[in-house]
Amino acid sequence: MNRLKPRHIQTRLTLWLLASVLVLVAVFWLVTARAPVMLTEHYVVDRLAHDAETLVVGLEPGGNTPRLDPTYANPIYERPYSGHYYQLDAGGTTLRSRSLWDFDFQPKAVESFPATYHAVGPSDQPLLVYADRMQKQGTWVEVHVAEDLSTLMERIETFRWRFAIVALIILGIMLVAQRLIVRASLRPLDRVQRDCRRLQEGEIDRLDEAVPPELQPMVGEINHLQDAMQRRLSRSRKALGNLAHALKTPITLIDQVLQRSRDDLPPETAERLAEGVARMRQITDRELRHARMAGESRGGERFDVERELPRLLGMFRHLHPGKHFAHRLDCPAGALLRADREDMYELLGNLLDNAAKWADRRIEVEMSLREDGWRIEIADDGPGVPEGSLRELAQRGTRMDESRDGHGLGLAIVRELVELYGGHLSFSRSPALGGLAVEIRLP
Repeated sequence: MNRLKPRHIQTRLTLWLLASVLVLVAVFWLVTARAPVMLTEHYVVDRLAHDAETLVVGLEPGGNTPRLDPTYANPIYERPYSGHYYQLDAGGTTLRSRSLWDFDFQPKAVESFPATYHAVGPSDQPLLVYADRMQKQGTWVEVHVAEDLSTLMERIETFRWRFAIVALIILGIMLVAQRLIVRASLRPLDRVQRDCRRLQEGEIDRLDEAVPPELQPMVGEINHLQDAMQRRLSRSRKALGNLAHALKTPITLIDQVLQRSRDDLPPETAERLAEGVARMRQITDRELRHARMAGESRGGERFDVERELPRLLGMFRHLHPGKHFAHRLDCPAGALLRADREDMYELLGNLLDNAAKWADRRIEVEMSLREDGWRIEIADDGPGVPEGSLRELAQRGTRMDESRDGHGLGLAIVRELVELYGGHLSFSRSPALGGLAVEIRLP
């Protein structure tokens, strides 16, 4: 049954309101279609009762042959098949209206008087019959007075068709109106949805709480969760930066002790210890650099390409003064890369670290916005990587040259980040610089 339930609130409201309107129109149609019939029959019965009393008053039951004074009978009862008929039974004598002509009218036996019933008259006329029993000068008189309803029924049928057309027009107007009302009622949800998208893209810090009371608890919970995540992220960044900063002094101390004791250690052991200390220093320097780059920025903030890339390259120029970093942007002003700013710093930082490590002198960065997303290419003029080893580059722990510093984690982190955002990572030899070219495509 759950499969049959619409998922969209707007669709549910529309279907429920549609069902309600259809039921309302159906009930209104039944009542309106039946009411004219009932009112008409009541009116006709009242008139037939009046005619029955008049006929009994005009009846002269004296003697063996009762007779009806013609002045008490409406002239319409004299015209054959006129649609108005009567039949009197007084003391075993039956008096019929001339309008019945040769039609054999058979009154229906009723349990009590007065009573009404339907019968078929001359030429299959639908008759409404009023029956009563009255006493006149000691003689019981049973009277049946009938009227043809065919003309009234035709007019009622015409009224029903006209009412059906009007009802359909009203139904159409109500459906359009309820559709507009539903859309207007759900418009605040559209605004909350747009704010959630802006919050995800880092354009705002919190959702606007100026929403209808029904949505305020949900918006409040989202803002509370966002604040909690920001506080946790800020604490994590500070803790990581503090840890890296705290490790610098012990690492320096170890390095000094190592340098003083270097002559007392076997050369191979001293080299391995020096390499380990250098790796620890590189890690702490990198984490401190990330902590400085993050600063007080909020989580979820998008990467402003035009602003952030020159800033990032400026930092690497300072770290590697002997290398030349060039970049080229092909995107509209203010374009935002739809990925977390800190993730992009991690991704581009690792690639630039790797390029600076291997480049002889020049590193080129190109970022362009295309129809299918972003294209990022970082190339260097270093020795590059043999064609057969390109596929192994992004595997965690893989190092192409043990003579250079590194842990084999940078490119693997880059691949994980690219996969996180549904992008594509590829390696090749740069046609212009001759070194390694890393291409990233992000949606």
